Amino acid sequence: MIDSPAQPANYSRSDYKAPEMGSIMESKILVSEQDLINTYSKEDQFSCQKYFEYKKLVQENPTFGYKKAAKLLGVKQGSTRWWHTEGEKKAIPNPLKVVQKLNEVGLIPFTEKHKDAKIIFNTLGTLFGDGGIDCRFNTVAFISSDIRDIDLWQEDLLKIFPFAVGKTQIVEGGEYGHSYNIRCYDRAVIRFFAALGAPVGDKVSTKYSLPNWIFDSSTESRIAFLDGLLASEVSVPRFRGDPRWAWTKRFCDFCLGLSKIDALEQEHREYLKEIKRLCATIDLTTTPNVRKELCKPTYRKDGNISYGYRIFFQTHHEKVLAFNEKFNLKYAKDKKERLENQVVLAKEHKSLKLIH
Repeated sequence: MIDSPAQPANYSRSDYKAPEMGSIMESKILVSEQDLINTYSKEDQFSCQKYFEYKKLVQENPTFGYKKAAKLLGVKQGSTRWWHTEGEKKAIPNPLKVVQKLNEVGLIPFTEKHKDAKIIFNTLGTLFGDGGIDCRFNTVAFISSDIRDIDLWQEDLLKIFPFAVGKTQIVEGGEYGHSYNIRCYDRAVIRFFAALGAPVGDKVSTKYSLPNWIFDSSTESRIAFLDGLLASEVSVPRFRGDPRWAWTKRFCDFCLGLSKIDALEQEHREYLKEIKRLCATIDLTTTPNVRKELCKPTYRKDGNISYGYRIFFQTHHEKVLAFNEKFNLKYAKDKKERLENQVVLAKEHKSLKLIH
């Protein structure tokens, strides 16, 4: 029942297998009880395995006490003693406490049919952008310079996980300008997103990839996920229009940028290819090149050097307008407003051209 634990850097790959021909993605389980257990250490997974064996043993042999059960299972009596206890003092392994909490709100098993699936995929997307899970699984967080985004992210999170009320914190700060960091330290929330495929640890120095299941999900789910990711990382395309010159009526600077340490350049390029492939499934077309910003290295405290990498989206008039219609950029209100302004500007220039 217990799989080998994945390293934090590879959680997004997990052990997911693509659905077989003819299967219905909407009913495919994306997060199961075992997926949650697999985000824990070997020791915790072993404890869960022994707990399940204990439950089966005492069910078949109701007269067995905790000492005999411990001897037969090869575990310490201290463990089976608490498992054997009834009432409020009864204990279960930590991963199963998380499973129990998520079960109570209908999140296990989790499929695309869940009533809050769109919000969950949207939130998951932000964890590939300006959000994340720390390497010790203590917090899941989201950063923005706009308090409106922070408030909305928190509102959505608490709608999905009502038991996390009182377990969030908003911190103001920012080394390069004012920003807000909202953190949630409820273990069930953290493990749920880790099991769903969110990267764990410092994304700049960690190898990770998109969850395989996202490519087989519905168009609506893919758009929701990308909306969260792009809200964090996409630039706002600028419209360059001069009434005197037809060739200047175009958009430019439409790209997505992510940083990575130099040692993981090849892995990062593969990840960017995955993003491009996912974008292509919803008709968001990118150009072939990936640009490495060699002139702007960042010297990190851990001794590594990181560079920014950018992929570019096609800037045809209709492509940018379609992007604006398709994506709300839910957790980047200021960015959406600036995009809307550029679209209005482009439409005005187009109308002016038709008049002339």
